[in-house]
Amino acid sequence: MPRRWGSNTRLWAYRYLVLRDGEHCAICKKNPTTRNGLDIDHIDGDKNNYDPLNLQLLCRHCNVVKENKSRLHEISYLGPSDRGEREREEGNPSTRLVKEAVDYKGGSVEMQASFLFELDYREWVLLQVKGRGALLKKEAVFAGAELVGCSPTTTSKYLAKLTSAAGPLQEYKDKLGDTLLIPRNGHKPAGDL
Repeated sequence: MPRRWGSNTRLWAYRYLVLRDGEHCAICKKNPTTRNGLDIDHIDGDKNNYDPLNLQLLCRHCNVVKENKSRLHEISYLGPSDRGEREREEGNPSTRLVKEAVDYKGGSVEMQASFLFELDYREWVLLQVKGRGALLKKEAVFAGAELVGCSPTTTSKYLAKLTSAAGPLQEYKDKLGDTLLIPRNGHKPAGDL
């Protein structure tokens, strides 16, 4: 079967799943609120596995969160070949030391949020800028918030640190007036992405 189903095939698969499971999200159990209904999700993440037991209905939000979480876990700033087995199991040694020294969990709400979200957000943004050469600031704020599970206000604060005088990134306005994030002292993007 093709990766993207035609509308007729999708309709029949959707009807089958509604009859089998009910017309609600398999994760949050909410009913669809848009006229497009629910997304058909591949439970194991393999988009080529069309076994009916591998399919479920998810609302757009849960489907995006699931996909982003799986992508986020696949992302490694250093790359899997550069990390030792111990670091993969126990985490980055410097991060571990900071977490042991500072009581984030017992601190303010802001400290607790930083403990949960900031490191993943920073890693994602730096990886995106490194891989693409530049990243739209708007995308860094909103896609980053969706990926790590915090608010755009929180990712804006993290981004302000990354683009501060001591941070690794700087802002650059392209010819259309959009703000891009580029490596500090990096070359301006060719053709203004």
